[in-house]
Amino acid sequence: MWLGAMVALYSAVVAFLTLTFQYINTAFPDALSYSYDPYSSSIRFAIATLIVAFPLFLVLMRFIRNDITAHAEKSDLWVRRWALYLTVFIAGFTIATDLVTLIYYFLDGEITMRFILKVLIVLLVAGGGFMHFLADIWGYWIKNPNYAQYVGYAVAVLILATVGSGFLVIGSPFDARLYKFDEQKVSDLQNIQYQLVNYYQQKGSVPSALAELYDPI
Repeated sequence: MWLGAMVALYSAVVAFLTLTFQYINTAFPDALSYSYDPYSSSIRFAIATLIVAFPLFLVLMRFIRNDITAHAEKSDLWVRRWALYLTVFIAGFTIATDLVTLIYYFLDGEITMRFILKVLIVLLVAGGGFMHFLADIWGYWIKNPNYAQYVGYAVAVLILATVGSGFLVIGSPFDARLYKFDEQKVSDLQNIQYQLVNYYQQKGSVPSALAELYDPI
């Protein structure tokens, strides 16, 4: 259960950061980026991951905490200490890396609003995870299970808001299907354009009908 909880946690955190980064990219487009896909597969995959991974993490942690409450000696299991200390280490390392990145790009003159927002989001997520699991190491959540539930509810509301915002960006599944139809139409038109240019280059004229483009080979 600890392994499953940690995998679900890391997957949910990565998905959450991916979503928020994409939202920032939408709100603050980069002038150096020449294309933007509002139906990006990264957004859809991040939403799907959050919908599955975060509730799974909450359920597993509920089982784990209830088990520790019933069997206090399990709070000293090596797997629990390993999972908690590893998570605190990763969170602390992420905070340090985030600050180094901020200072580096500041000195390089590449500070933009969307870069600052991304740095702040990483700092908040990593800082929140660091404090939460550090408190877990100290046994705070075991002594105060009600507070742990409040934190879980607050994070759940944040996740719901983040996932809901994704549908505002990419639209409904029906809109995504219409977008795929549009992509296919554009691809077909580009193919026809290529065939027309090729026909003209070979024969010096354009065909009177598309049927003349037919090539059995």
